Amino acid sequence: MIVSISPGKAILLGEHGVVYGKPCISVAISLKVAVNIEESQEFYVNNEPLNEKKHAYMKKAIERMWNGKPISITIFSQIPSASGLGSSSAITTACVASLLAMKGEFSIEEVAKKSFEIEYEVQNGGSPNDTSACTYGNAILTWGKKMPGYLWEISKGNRKWYIYPVKAPDIKFVIGHTGTKSKTPLLIKKIRKFVEYSSFGKELIDEMEKFVIEGKEALENKDFVKLGELMNKNHKILHTLGTSSKEIEKLINASLKAGAYGAKVTGAGGGGSIIAISDNPERVANAIEKRKGKAYIVSIAKEGVKILK
Repeated sequence: MIVSISPGKAILLGEHGVVYGKPCISVAISLKVAVNIEESQEFYVNNEPLNEKKHAYMKKAIERMWNGKPISITIFSQIPSASGLGSSSAITTACVASLLAMKGEFSIEEVAKKSFEIEYEVQNGGSPNDTSACTYGNAILTWGKKMPGYLWEISKGNRKWYIYPVKAPDIKFVIGHTGTKSKTPLLIKKIRKFVEYSSFGKELIDEMEKFVIEGKEALENKDFVKLGELMNKNHKILHTLGTSSKEIEKLINASLKAGAYGAKVTGAGGGGSIIAISDNPERVANAIEKRKGKAYIVSIAKEGVKILK
């Protein structure tokens, strides 16, 4: 029996641009997933027969990585599904980590690379940002630009990404879950068309780049007011790209009225969650709950995926 634990993730700045090699900052969050794998008579997930439609990520992981006896996978998750908080990435990362550990091949870099391959195939696109954030923990910068100090590089087709560590301080964020599902594959496809066939779409993606670079410096320098301003600017671009919704806007407005320095959609959008930064997270969380959102006050998870034997 192998048990693995992976944190979820939240994107602070740069979602969607990262698909095109632009920079993106993410933090691992204290909402987590645990995956237990043990040998079995048949392939099961949560006591149900393995189903390609319902258990797409686990099915793909088993096809690509496992040629041993049947296994039973049990998942325990604190992360709402399709919430923009890395539920699928955390589950995939934890599952991959366990399978590698069972074969005696576990390494952080290998988990990140194989998890991205699986998620990319299932979603038919994307970037290695989410799976790398869940794998490494803490905070990361994902970028197509090569500089010294990267943790690992990942390629897909003619695109390369480099994963860099970010020195994040101890800080709490407020997550507001709308209760509606994020539409990751649909939005990636929709925005790809916008960016590829519109010069305006390209300009919006390019504009986000400077917010991410400035945001990394603000985060590392504990300048949360500046970080909040950049989050607000980033959200305006994401709204223009079509990632927002009336539920998202309602929770963002509630957060800002409650004194948040900044609030934005996090993840693919179209539903899912927002992330807000404030020196009074309880007040912001209460404001979100009053607007019928589900609030989580989260800290940055210092550890990424890990194995418990």
